[in-house]
Amino acid sequence: MRAEIPDPSRADVNTRAVIFDFDETIIDLEPQHTAAHDALCRAMHADYAQMPESFRTSSGLRIIDDIREMRAHFGWREPEADLFAMRQRFFDDACARAELVPMPGVVEIIRALSALEMTLAITSSAVRSSIEMILTRLGIRDAFAVIVDGSEVAHGKPDPEGYLVTARKLGVAPSECIVIEDSHVGVVAAKRAGMFCIAVRNPRAQTIQDLSAADVIVDSMRDVIVPAPR
Repeated sequence: MRAEIPDPSRADVNTRAVIFDFDETIIDLEPQHTAAHDALCRAMHADYAQMPESFRTSSGLRIIDDIREMRAHFGWREPEADLFAMRQRFFDDACARAELVPMPGVVEIIRALSALEMTLAITSSAVRSSIEMILTRLGIRDAFAVIVDGSEVAHGKPDPEGYLVTARKLGVAPSECIVIEDSHVGVVAAKRAGMFCIAVRNPRAQTIQDLSAADVIVDSMRDVIVPAPR
């Protein structure tokens, strides 16, 4: 199946913004996230493999929520903020050493949407500094008017808060937004926010995601069709 982004220049189209998830939608960072979690556990003299499989294969949750769950599981006494900062250093180091490759078709779609003068944003559970760094490395940072990360909300996905905050910052109504997501919790969050959602399957996902709540499901970002500018 394919999904078509409507031409915003048409009088009958009310789409004003396209909002992207980040991890596994724009770029696959699962190896780096796993490496950072594992490094944090080793630094704390713990074994990451002892975390439940459901945790190790989960997707779409805020990093701080992961930290809280690991802290509770292992009984760590260090403050959450210290553990978060330590884990973030490990993640940034892993990204710095890696060849970062965007998901197939995503850069082309972002550039095509920019050519249409569509407003673009990111709503992610990730950390803003990492998002900024990676987008800059990919050469697409300037395409996004707004980035909302996990620190800007009290509740992560599947709560709709992140998407509603993004719409408010963009100055658009939720009904005027299209969301592109890859995870179950992200799709649910987008729909709870009252937005149209295109779900993109990730063949490398550690856990098969239930994307059935999305309005359209595609196999690849290359199946998202953007009209040529007039």
